Amino acid sequence: MAIALMTKEAPYKLERLVLPKRLLVDIDGVICDYDFKFLVKKHFGVDLSPLMLYAYDLADVLGVAPALINTMFKEQVYGEPKFNKGAIKTMQSWVDEGYSVIIYSNRIKYMGYEGLEEWLIKYKVPFTEIDGGQGAYNYHIDDSPAKLASTDSSKKLLYTQAWNTRCLDIHKSFIRVNNWDEIRKVIGE
Repeated sequence: MAIALMTKEAPYKLERLVLPKRLLVDIDGVICDYDFKFLVKKHFGVDLSPLMLYAYDLADVLGVAPALINTMFKEQVYGEPKFNKGAIKTMQSWVDEGYSVIIYSNRIKYMGYEGLEEWLIKYKVPFTEIDGGQGAYNYHIDDSPAKLASTDSSKKLLYTQAWNTRCLDIHKSFIRVNNWDEIRKVIGE
């Protein structure tokens, strides 16, 4: 993104300033993989097939109160992460290139901003800031179609998961990506 600025030294001359790319990135289902089937079996005793995951909101899929889903996810949120292949390396390269790598995660409701920051540092997840998705971004990478649709992002990358494969994307505003190699290609354009 480039903007024109006037300087004190030459107020009659406009200079182009290139701002770093702002990348909004979700954690669960994008940076980290997690075994929904195992979690649902352990907490609810249900064998969940990918076909049963017709929506991002697991409470709707199972027909249970959201509080029960929150209890299930607390274990996942505080546990040892299983990073998706290429996620950490790619994010580190973005930080090294001077991009703003902004974390936008539902984990905030469990951990708060400080707890999430501590978790990211503990597990060496490269980032420059954490926010609630209220700014303007060049790219937003998420597995939640609703979260993607609600941000002011130039390009919205929908990370394919079982729960979003049937998303109709009626406004044709998402770029579907299946892995971090594909994410790098889109953002490198």
